[in-house]
Amino acid sequence: MTIGTKIIESVSNGLARVALRLRGRRAVILHNHLFKNAGSSIDWALQNGFGEAFVDHRDDAQMRKGAAYLGPYLVENCKIQALSSHHLTLPLPEIQGVKLLRMMMFRHPIERVTSVYTFERAQVSDTHPGVIHAQKYSLRDYILWRMKPEVGPTIRNFQARKMLPPRKLGQEEFSEDEMSYLKGELQSIEMLGLVERFDESMVLFEECLRKVFAGVDLSYVAQNVGQDTSLKQANRLEKLKADIGDETYDLLIEHNRSDLRLFALAEAEVAARIARVRDFDEKLADFRARCKARAQAAA
Repeated sequence: MTIGTKIIESVSNGLARVALRLRGRRAVILHNHLFKNAGSSIDWALQNGFGEAFVDHRDDAQMRKGAAYLGPYLVENCKIQALSSHHLTLPLPEIQGVKLLRMMMFRHPIERVTSVYTFERAQVSDTHPGVIHAQKYSLRDYILWRMKPEVGPTIRNFQARKMLPPRKLGQEEFSEDEMSYLKGELQSIEMLGLVERFDESMVLFEECLRKVFAGVDLSYVAQNVGQDTSLKQANRLEKLKADIGDETYDLLIEHNRSDLRLFALAEAEVAARIARVRDFDEKLADFRARCKARAQAAA
């Protein structure tokens, strides 16, 4: 078997690669909750939509065991319809009678950096290296620390790494074969989205899931939002460059080249999927109206 379990089935419009009929099979959403990729808002929507059938799985040590743990866990917990984890490890299990639907949000890798730093700086821990160094260092010095090969790759090609089986610490380069595989794997993700196009991505997710879960509603109340959206992305990146200096910024780019390539592919794929949805603008407007109503109710 190749790296990763591919779950690709043809759909007439090519949008979600989800079978129109599960033929009696159980469907389980697997949210690959990438750190600082708006996963908390997605989990809020899944919790609201699926209730007790949703699990926010926080036993990271078990999840790192991969298919050997996840497969039996889903079989034993047969009522689960949606599961979220920071450590969804590939390849996914193959479970007889179960259709696994992957959900994954991507984000511009350089945009993630400030968000990661701000989040870790605000945490309370005297054992977590990221928290300790974020509180001790300026943003520039924190980035320089994170660029070291012996340090966890939280801002070094982080998203590309999460689509491959675990790599050795310090193994930085991605081969062309790996990048080619990543492109195919990206296209096989049933629910692929972008933080930068969050609402539009959620509409795509609803389109996918309604083929399996009739009446699904992923409207949400935003959670754990730390990014300043008053500036356009290009301006935010320019500000980051000014804050940390050209040399550190160039180092950051160098250690995220694979992620930048992957993000560009994700942008193109999401745009293509949006273009194939009939009446997308109307569906987006309806989705945003539902979100507004939830936010008003929660206020």
